[in-house]
Parts: sequence; structure tokens; C-alpha cells
Amino acid sequence: MARAATAAQGFSWRQFRVMLRVIMRGEQHLDSTGMGIGGDEGSARKGFWGGLGSGVRKVAMGFLFLLLAAVFFMMGYMMGEVGVTPYVALSLCVVCLVGLTVLTGLYQAVNVLYFVRDLGYYLTLPISATTVMWAKLAHFLGMSLLGDLIILPVGLGCLFAVGAAPVTWVVMTVAFLLSAVAVNLALVIICVPIMRFSRLAHDKDRFSRVFGALIIVFALAVGVGSQFAFQGDGLASLASGSERLLSGGAPAVVMGVLCPPSLFARAAIEGDAPGVAGALLAMLASVAVYALVLSALARRWYFEGVQALQGAGGKRGRRVEGAELARATRTRGALVANLSRDWKTMARVPVFFNQFVLSSLLMPLYFVVIMVASGVVGFSQASDAGIEPMAVLGMARELTALLTFDNPALAWCAVGVLVFGLFLGFSSYSFTMGVSRDGEDFFFMRGLPMDWSAYLASKFVVPFALSTVPMLVLIVVALVVLGVPAAAGLYLIGVYLGATIALGLLSLGLGALFPRLTWDNEAQLVKGGGATLMVFAGLIVGAAVMALPALTLLGAVLWGVLAVPVALCLALAIFVVECAALAWWVLGPCARSLSRRER
Repeated sequence: MARAATAAQGFSWRQFRVMLRVIMRGEQHLDSTGMGIGGDEGSARKGFWGGLGSGVRKVAMGFLFLLLAAVFFMMGYMMGEVGVTPYVALSLCVVCLVGLTVLTGLYQAVNVLYFVRDLGYYLTLPISATTVMWAKLAHFLGMSLLGDLIILPVGLGCLFAVGAAPVTWVVMTVAFLLSAVAVNLALVIICVPIMRFSRLAHDKDRFSRVFGALIIVFALAVGVGSQFAFQGDGLASLASGSERLLSGGAPAVVMGVLCPPSLFARAAIEGDAPGVAGALLAMLASVAVYALVLSALARRWYFEGVQALQGAGGKRGRRVEGAELARATRTRGALVANLSRDWKTMARVPVFFNQFVLSSLLMPLYFVVIMVASGVVGFSQASDAGIEPMAVLGMARELTALLTFDNPALAWCAVGVLVFGLFLGFSSYSFTMGVSRDGEDFFFMRGLPMDWSAYLASKFVVPFALSTVPMLVLIVVALVVLGVPAAAGLYLIGVYLGATIALGLLSLGLGALFPRLTWDNEAQLVKGGGATLMVFAGLIVGAAVMALPALTLLGAVLWGVLAVPVALCLALAIFVVECAALAWWVLGPCARSLSRRER
């Protein structure tokens, strides 16, 4: 090979430092991975306001990180209060670490190590492929460890609750960090031969779609398995279930292969001083062994895998004629044309497909599986207690038959629907990014005689059909199975539709007024700090939409200032007014603002 003749394939520490500096300065500002490894500063504004906006995003992201860390710390503290030992808490941390890394780490590793626009330039330099890979891997590990640290407060909170010695805090932190490094090394060891020998992995689009489908299957499997494996008293049961996964059998073998330090975790936390030292050394040795294995694989297959990517994914053209040509060129209305274009954009761009299509479909599928699994578990427990499953369903239907418009129980159910709608505020991200998905193409359409009201209407229909309609079908099935009276069921459906429509319209309008159109690749839009803030901002928008109807319902069931029938009718009327006002705002002022937008 010409490349092999140009530079030795061994590792060079000097070259490694140079490449790592280049990668950190260049790639951390361009998230071309599609999974949010880098930032989103490629489209950042310059000058004072650009710097201020970047600073605000960093402060907000730091605040969110600290908030989540505090929540996880309190979870660990509560587990310690109910008798969970530090080793069991560490087991939960390791299981969560492995699960999250398996779910996203392989795709991240493949993108960081292979699908990078500067990689071809790196490999023309007189630098070994092994050194290039280790420089990229060090950058990847550094970014991954920063994200993995969010899980560690669970174990530290348990240590605080049991009053552990300071040295135990240090041991747990070191053990967790070694576990995080090991599991990421294991995934890269897996991805190197995959990228060398798998033709599927050489086509990024196909690889992204297939991996997105695997994520759905894995998430559903975890959700179903949790219904059977983690039964009992909440967090303590969850932690004990994690300990059982590390205790023996096939799960322990899988965990040992993916994360070798987990084999020595018990000795590191519960052993005496020599045992702790030996366990930490064994953890470090297992990480070193995986590093050597990875280095050997990289020297043999990494550059060959990169070469195999060249020219992959190309498709042969074909002629379009006859009836297919007529269908493609037929006259369509503005709404249908924009709707078709927006759907094809979301379905054909892998990043958008994974982020907006698969994630939207995952939610109802997850609820279906969880409901079925919970029903099976509940009926099984009822049978063990001598109660027929149909008798349990009959008792549930007797309770739901009481849902009438003069019963506070219906108002409480409506409040529950609003809380569920607030939870779905995360899905408003699809509406918020509707205009931003077009990027620079927006200014091409800006020069056409566009109907901007139809344009925005199409941006509402696609996310609504993906996120709300499947969930609506699920709700209708649940209402029928539970025997909820028709009038009460229709009312709850109306509340759900009012909440989701108002939330979607408000999110779409805000996204139209403040779009992000200057991005270099799709991943910059859907990942990074700004995108994460958009997700959490969806909760704030959802709270604003649900506030008045929720206060109206609570005014009847908590404070008694309104009669229950009046509160129910008033809450639904508020949603009707909100939806009408927001539809006028989106299709009028927001559409006109787009028609006047310039670069």
C-alpha cells in the first residue's frame, strides 16, 4: 500500500500530540457525527452578541448538567437511606453506563473515527493510521467521559447517605472512570472489524437507518425486561436488579466482556485495603489489555476500513418515465407540495429520520409494550393471589364507569392528561425545528412565489401525524378496554388533542420567528448545546400551554371555587380558544415574517 510505505503504522507519541491538538481545535466546533459529540458553534454569530449567546448557552448547559447531577445524587442518597450498599449503587451506575453506551456508543464511535470530512486529509499526511486513530479516540473518550460522569452522582449520593470514608469516594470514582474507559474501548474494538468487513456500515445513510431501528428494538427490550426484572420497591429494587446482572450467569459474562472492570467492582468497594488496591490494579490492567487489543486491530484494519468507505453508498441512476413520470410532475396544491417535500426531507436524511421520525414512533411503541408487559405482570400477580384476571379487569371497569361530568374523578383524569401532555413537551422539538430543517434551502424557496401559510401548515402536519396520531390511537384503545363511558372518553380525547395541538402550534410559531438556517450539516441542527436547550425549552412552552386549563381544573377539585362541570367545560373551551388564536398567529404573522426574511 502507498500509505503504508509513506509512514510506519506504529504509534508515535509526538505525532499523537500534534494530531490530538488539531482534532480538538477543529472537530470540536463541527458536529459532523450526527450524535452530538461536538458543539453547534459552526453557525454561531460573531461579535458581542454572538459571544453573549454562546456564553448564555454554556451557562445554561452547565446549569442543566448540575441540575441532573443533583437529581441523580438525591436518587443515590434515597437508595442509601433504604439500605442499598455502596457496591449495589455502583452496580447500578455500571449497568446504566453500559446500557447507555451500547445504545449510542457504537454509532458515536463509528462516526467519530470514520465519518469525518477531514479524515481523508489526515491520512495524506506522513502520520501512521494508528496514531491518527488514537488521537481521534482520545478526543472521543474525553467527550464521552464528560457525558458519562452524569451517572456517577448516583453512587456518590449513596456513599453520602451511609457516611462512607473519603477514601471510598475516591475508589468509587476511579472504579467508575476505569469502567467508562473500558466500555468505550470495547465498543471501538467491535466497530473496527465491522467497518473493515461490513458493506452495510460503509453506507452511512443505510447504517444510520439500520442502527436507528436497532435502537428501537433495544429500548423496547429494556422497557419490557424492566417490567419483569425490577419488581418491588422502586429504586432499591432497581439497584438490586443491577447487582443480579453482575452476580453471575450469562448477563455477568456479557457485562464482563463489555466492561471488564465490573468483574472486580465488589472487591474494590467492599474489600480490605490490599483487596481494594489489587482490584483497582486489576481494573487498570483490564483497560490496558483492551487498549493493546485495540491498537493491534487499528494497525491491521483501521486504514483498510477507511479505504473501504471511498465510493461506498453510491447509487446507480435510473430513468423515470411513463406513469411514474406523470405522478412526479402532476399539478399539486401548495399544501400537498410542501407536505410531500417536508416528509421526504425527514425520511431521506438519516439524521432527521433518526431524530424526528424514529424518536416520535418510539414513544407510542414503548407505551404499548410497557402496557402489555405491565398487564401480563399484573394478571400473573392477581392469579397468584387467587383472583381471576377478568375479575381485575371487571373491577377496573366498575371504577371507570363512575367517570361522569359531575364526578371530580373525571377532572383528575383530565389533569393527568395534561401532565402527560406536558411530558410530551419533549416532542415539540420536532415542531420547533420545522423551518430550521430547510437550512440554506429556505432562501432558495424565498425567491419563489411561495404560499407561506401552506408552508407552515405542512410543517405542522408531519410532526403531528408522527407524534400525536399514534398516541391518540393508543389512548382510544385504552379507553375502550377500560370501559370508560363514551362521553367521558371523548372529553379526555378532546383535552389531549387541545393540549397537543396548542403545544405544536406555539412551538412551530416560535421556530418560525427564530429559525436556525445557517448550519453546515444536519447534525449541527439536531445536536449540541443549542439543540439540548430547545428540548428543555419545550417543557417551558408546554407548561405555558397547560397552565390555564390546569388551574381551572384544580380550582374545582382542590380549591372548590368552581363546580366540576363548569371547570371541565371551561378547560376545554380554553384549549379551543388557544388553538384558534395560535393557528391565526402561525398562519398569519409568523408566515408573513418568513416572507420578509433575508440572509
